[in-house]
Amino acid sequence: MDKYLLKYEGIDEPVGLLSLDFINDEFSIEVNEKYNGSIPSFLRFEDAPMCIGDRIKLWVLERAPETNYEFIDALIEKAGLSEYDAYGFFKYNNGRFITDRFYVEPYNKVI
Repeated sequence: MDKYLLKYEGIDEPVGLLSLDFINDEFSIEVNEKYNGSIPSFLRFEDAPMCIGDRIKLWVLERAPETNYEFIDALIEKAGLSEYDAYGFFKYNNGRFITDRFYVEPYNKVI
């Protein structure tokens, strides 16, 4: 399981702590009650027919370039990937995408 602080550019306080486990297909967030800024789409629609874990997974995967992108092979190489891997792109780009200002920082706190 990988853990990340989900952040928004220009705000020091994180949105929350994302837990992503693609092997076991488990995705969650511990929302930071102190955060008072923009929120990602997966948190905006609490009444969505999709569970929060599936919304988080979709949000993460949508932050990768499309597989049919003209220069996808060059991007795969630049990211140090051996093949197309949406989660690999997410990690390479720190969760950044052109549609918003959210990003992630690895969370390595030992409890």
